[in-house]
Amino acid sequence: MAAASYDQLLKQVEALKMENSNLRQELEDNSNHLTKLETEASNMKEVLKQLQGSIEDEAMASSGQIDLLERLKELNLDSSNFPGVKLRSKMSLRSYGSREGSVSSRSGECSPVPMGSFPRRGFVNGSRENPGYLEELEKERSLLLADLDKEEKEKDWYYAQLQNLTKRIDSLPLTENFSLQTDMTRRQLEYEARQIRVAMEEQLGTCQDMEKRAQPASIYHLMWK
Repeated sequence: MAAASYDQLLKQVEALKMENSNLRQELEDNSNHLTKLETEASNMKEVLKQLQGSIEDEAMASSGQIDLLERLKELNLDSSNFPGVKLRSKMSLRSYGSREGSVSSRSGECSPVPMGSFPRRGFVNGSRENPGYLEELEKERSLLLADLDKEEKEKDWYYAQLQNLTKRIDSLPLTENFSLQTDMTRRQLEYEARQIRVAMEEQLGTCQDMEKRAQPASIYHLMWK
């Protein structure tokens, strides 16, 4: 009787061990399946994030160009003469380049003409004080000063826009946690700043170009002052 009870207990213990082993295996399988699902979910999130980034870039490109075009319209600039967001031809601001230097068709750089090559048409008639010569010289001087003043105003406008965008970027909150709204705003402002820099360089050239244009113009002004 006691032996039978003992054997029965042993069988129950073995059955419990088997059941426990099965449960443990099932738990491990469930854990592996859950890990697989988490990996797939993470991959899906990454794909969605990339798609969202592409959509945001396209949206920012569209809205950024529209915004920049509106600002250029406020300045009465013609944006139809170059691709993307372009301003009017550089020749409007560099019209005096043909009088003081040669313009490179590839780089847009101006090279000043030596002083000795400046035309002295007044001496053909025997005197620099010839009224016709002085009148023509005054017209050229007025055109040159008008070009310089126009370029300076447009340069100031570009710098003001860049400074305003820089201040707005610097004013964005810096947080440890990622903020989609803040990130989108920052990327939008940075995109607008890049567009303005490109437009400014297309319109006015690089800083070196502007310096090269200003130097011969100053010399020309002093020579005939």
